Amino acid sequence: HFDFPYELYAPVGTGIYGETVEAEMVAHNLPINVRTQLVNGCTYHMVDEEGNQTYFSVPGGEYNFDMSFAQTLEKDDIHAVLLYGEMLSGEGVIDLLNTLDDLEKPIYFVPGEFGDQMDEDVFHALCSLNPILLLSETDAYYLSSEKYHDFKLTAEYLHTMTGSNIMIFKNGEGVYSYGDEKFMLPCENVSDIELQAAVFVLAQLAGVDVKNSMAFMCDFAKKLEHDYNDFTFAEGKTRLAEIIAQK
Repeated sequence: HFDFPYELYAPVGTGIYGETVEAEMVAHNLPINVRTQLVNGCTYHMVDEEGNQTYFSVPGGEYNFDMSFAQTLEKDDIHAVLLYGEMLSGEGVIDLLNTLDDLEKPIYFVPGEFGDQMDEDVFHALCSLNPILLLSETDAYYLSSEKYHDFKLTAEYLHTMTGSNIMIFKNGEGVYSYGDEKFMLPCENVSDIELQAAVFVLAQLAGVDVKNSMAFMCDFAKKLEHDYNDFTFAEGKTRLAEIIAQK
């Protein structure tokens, strides 16, 4: 929608969900880089009236990684990696981490409410790659080994683990950023962290700083929430262009 080039490296498999993903990718002219004969799984995303969210997941072949997937990757063509938590729950996770290490590109990690299920050693290995974390308060709590009940202390602890920016999405308040600057950005809707993370990365790739990338992300989410029927991605592209022009 924003005309930024990207490629999906989660494998497209078989079964009803694999067929659905394949059909959507073909309809949007997206290249299918990786195929597998394994059955694709699914995830049910549940959000209550207060914005709290959880997931019910049926893992499938899309969470498994094989080194052969990386054979078509051109290192110089990649500027950043957006990694979701499910990809660290399947087979081949060590190969995935080694591939990310070899790429030497910025990593944006979104646990996606899988923080309580993530292997501690795997998470520590990921942290050594200095990922930028975008996560819910619940995920932050679990990934910090449940050390703190204060989200600011949790953010500080995760920052010491990653050496990178930490963004905690806090229901009812907004998004708290801990890095070179520490601040809470009021944000009305923080329920779809995965989508908002993708929008944040877009702004970052366009050279926008952290604070303005977060503001663009929150504004985008607000418009989708309140003006969904009238919203067009052309508006989002125009707004991003305005932010870039003001740098």
